[in-house]
Amino acid sequence: MRIWETDVRPEDQQFAYWREVLCEAFVSLDPVIKPNDQPFLGRVSSHDLYQTAQTQIFSRGQFINRRWEEIRRNPVEYCFANFQLEGSCVVRQDGQETLVSPGGFAVVDSTRPYYLDFREDWRVLSFRIPRSQLISRLASPRQAMARAVDGKGGLGLVASRFACSLERINTDTGIDAQEGLSTALNSVIAITLGATLASQEGDRQPVREAFRRAIETYISDHLADPLLSPNTIAMRFGVSRRTLYGLFEDSALSVSGLIREQRLLRSARDLQSPACRGVLAVAMRWGFNDASHYSRIFKKRFGVSPREFASRQ
Repeated sequence: MRIWETDVRPEDQQFAYWREVLCEAFVSLDPVIKPNDQPFLGRVSSHDLYQTAQTQIFSRGQFINRRWEEIRRNPVEYCFANFQLEGSCVVRQDGQETLVSPGGFAVVDSTRPYYLDFREDWRVLSFRIPRSQLISRLASPRQAMARAVDGKGGLGLVASRFACSLERINTDTGIDAQEGLSTALNSVIAITLGATLASQEGDRQPVREAFRRAIETYISDHLADPLLSPNTIAMRFGVSRRTLYGLFEDSALSVSGLIREQRLLRSARDLQSPACRGVLAVAMRWGFNDASHYSRIFKKRFGVSPREFASRQ
């Protein structure tokens, strides 16, 4: 993993260094800082995912341009899928303009000018994808650029959740696994933006795997919600319960089983903590509203009651 931070440079050199960082980590760009009373900050961390570069970037509000001047100087062919984690961004390319809010994403093409307006402090997870790998999957490539995709539900939620899950993979993951994850990312982005019929058919399995992984990360992030269930997950992702169950039919655990297992593991971890506030508090924290039911399934899973488990630590 490579990391660049502006605070390693003197204050009067930080923005010039930031320009160099953007050009090295992404492509040749022209950033323009917005007036701000706070000191400038910028941080970029990047590592490879097969032929795709996965980069998280944080900075202050600014304009970022890729003009014909930068394209002539650095004529590379990439698509950037930018997932907005914090802040908002106006994206403009080919006469199209859109506002991307936290949770959403948009794609731009490095072979033509584009403009990004980050209105405030922002954090983005960006994927630099070889252009041919994504463009070949899209039915209308130009119409797909600078188009905001809402990450709150449906395929947009699948894409954003899957993209964020890729941050959690080990940097020493094998090249075959990286290629599979990269293919799945390209597939789910293309399906979300409008894929060709051939791509839809050929990418069915990668999209299925991305869909399941997205649901797994959603479950992991919402375990404390007592209303988390197959019904609420299906509604959030815009699929039927039958489709949801089908995604996990070849997995060791069903959707309900995965929720229960993850909650039990989280609660067991809390019971081991010196700061544990009691069995009931732990059970309630992880979505178990019935203390007797919690004790029963905990004992079945770990062989002892929650109280005995906590007393042994």
